[in-house]
Amino acid sequence: MSSVPVSSSPDLFVHVAVLADLLRLRPTRDETGGWLLGYWAADCTAVVLTHATPPGPRGAPDGVSISGHGHAACFEEAWDRSGGHVTFLGDWHTHPGGVPLPSSTDRAAMKQLSENAAFDTPTPLIAIATIPRYRWGRTLRYVAFFLRELSGAVVHLEPVLLDELPIEAAGIPRWWP
Repeated sequence: MSSVPVSSSPDLFVHVAVLADLLRLRPTRDETGGWLLGYWAADCTAVVLTHATPPGPRGAPDGVSISGHGHAACFEEAWDRSGGHVTFLGDWHTHPGGVPLPSSTDRAAMKQLSENAAFDTPTPLIAIATIPRYRWGRTLRYVAFFLRELSGAVVHLEPVLLDELPIEAAGIPRWWP
């Protein structure tokens, strides 16, 4: 069962390897994405992002569908190795050559995640990584994090970086090359 924040936006803690992996994605004209894994603090005042699954199949220049293909196995391994502590928080995807702001499609996906009981994420987290479309592109690389609150509002969360994985997630491997 997921924890649910009650009133104000939680603090976001992100392991440095997650941010580094998202910032070094290769340029591509097509969006790509994966899953975000971690856990909520018991008092719901913080969410801890410990892992991101590697990019799945590419989508199109204006969108990507992020299914369980390739990502579910990583989730299962994280769940098992953490004794059920590390779970699905939401997803990440790229905006090649664009800005790291949620589009209407992103907001609809967050709403779907929040309402689908199978995901057990009433307050899903997304990360949007801005990357260059082409290898010679000069797009500034940036990753922005957003949470859909119970009210339906989508809020930007500024991450606090963690140098070490919390003990709950230390036994989970990094799947990125």
